[in-house]
Amino acid sequence: MSALLETPTLVRGNGISRWLRGVRSSPRLAFALSTLSRILISLMSLLWTRLLLAAMGKPLNGLFLSYQSVAQLGGLGDLGMGGAVAIQTGQYLGQGKQEELRSFLSATRTVFLLLSLGVGGGFLLLSPWLPRWLGFQSVPGAEPLPLLFAVGALSVAMLMLSSYVNNLNYACSTLTWPVIPSFFILQCCLLAHWWLARHNSPLWLQYFPYVLSALVSLLLAWTYLRISFPNLAALLPLRFDFGLIVSLFEKSFWVYLCSLGNLIYIATDRLVIQAWFGPEQVPRYQYNYKVCELAVFVILNASYVALPKITQWLATPGAEARKRVHDSVRRLTQFQALLGCAAAFVYLAINDFFMAQWLGSDMQAPLLWQAAFALNLAVTTSGEAGIEVSTRCGGNGMRVAGSLVAATGLLNLGLSVLSARLGSIVGIGFATVIAQSLLSLGLGFYVCRHLKLPWVPWVLRTWFAPALAVCLAGAGRKLLPFNSPGNIFILVVGYTATLGAFAWLLGITPALIHEEWMKLRALFRRKVL
Repeated sequence: MSALLETPTLVRGNGISRWLRGVRSSPRLAFALSTLSRILISLMSLLWTRLLLAAMGKPLNGLFLSYQSVAQLGGLGDLGMGGAVAIQTGQYLGQGKQEELRSFLSATRTVFLLLSLGVGGGFLLLSPWLPRWLGFQSVPGAEPLPLLFAVGALSVAMLMLSSYVNNLNYACSTLTWPVIPSFFILQCCLLAHWWLARHNSPLWLQYFPYVLSALVSLLLAWTYLRISFPNLAALLPLRFDFGLIVSLFEKSFWVYLCSLGNLIYIATDRLVIQAWFGPEQVPRYQYNYKVCELAVFVILNASYVALPKITQWLATPGAEARKRVHDSVRRLTQFQALLGCAAAFVYLAINDFFMAQWLGSDMQAPLLWQAAFALNLAVTTSGEAGIEVSTRCGGNGMRVAGSLVAATGLLNLGLSVLSARLGSIVGIGFATVIAQSLLSLGLGFYVCRHLKLPWVPWVLRTWFAPALAVCLAGAGRKLLPFNSPGNIFILVVGYTATLGAFAWLLGITPALIHEEWMKLRALFRRKVL
């Protein structure tokens, strides 16, 4: 793969440019930087959420959150081809197939250009009718809703172009460079949104900073690719190769099902609650899940930075590459399961106090809501490695993962609608837990078969033990409310002992943690010549 991944003169210089080039694809440094960035983003989001909720009011803010869900679903117009590009490019690089990669990318560029124009244009043409079809009820400050959806068409088109460029960067392990710029772009976007909301701007204008930030992110992503791998950043030639395009659509269909299923998990709850319980209930549900959402956002970063190399190792023949896959997957499941369980414990302990201080006691949710959110957090993070790796396992990996993600996503939707008809918001939360559990167990079984790993210990570590631990923590929280020093002391000791036992079950020792820390420190000790 050397010819395609030649390093241009610009980044062969001395000093910081050489160091940046050297650590560009380091999973450990990418994980450290991304984790720090995501923690800062999470902390800042608490501030921005409070400011935006105060500036917009609950009804308008709830409508905006629901619209964001629709915009995310609109971004699926690439039909999963972004993910297929990342997987296929990584496999070609691992196999050293340079000519095949060039032909593949020339056809892919053509498809992405046509799709961005077609889907963005279609979103624009349908904008007068989409608000009514999706059940959006106008609230003060929201009008005109068709114009909001028209502005969203620009965002959808750029999301698809960004999908191509970002997934190429990702396949080539350009992981560290985008971290800091992305953080500042997001903060500037939220600052502009808040300023417009304070001045009572219409909702379509409040969404415009998100369109602008999407454009800036697209240009930066192309710049990263152009600097590091100019051959992959080429805009030409554009070639309509029917055979390659059919192959791409076949692979991307299954990736599309994965993306669609995942977004159903995210967007279903908000849209169902808005339709059956009104938009004013959306912020209460969404913001009580906020701590869990932020924890998932940070913890799943480990899978994100590890997958490009795992993809190439899975495509590389030989026992050494397979051993690397086993070691990487084992460590991913170890740390993600422990961190997810710990985050669920912290959430159950602090959420009532956190919500009272953050948005007021009237925004607190019942304990059963919180139990569902904590279970979803633990199950999602513990099984994420298996879910992600399954798409890279053999020729059928994407088909199996796509089918199961889509099926469990539809199951989640069906259970959520049924719960809403029964008047139960907590049922909507547990619907996600049930669907996510089935997804984790099913794809974990597939990965274990492909990698020749025992399935029962996998289930014990990545589903049964985390779910049991969170159920015990929720029961303890019910029996011993955080309203006295004695209760707090007992629960903290019990939570700590449970996490210690879980870490032992996972095989996480002080020596293992020290080893990872020393490897990370070594990256910063490299001499910048």
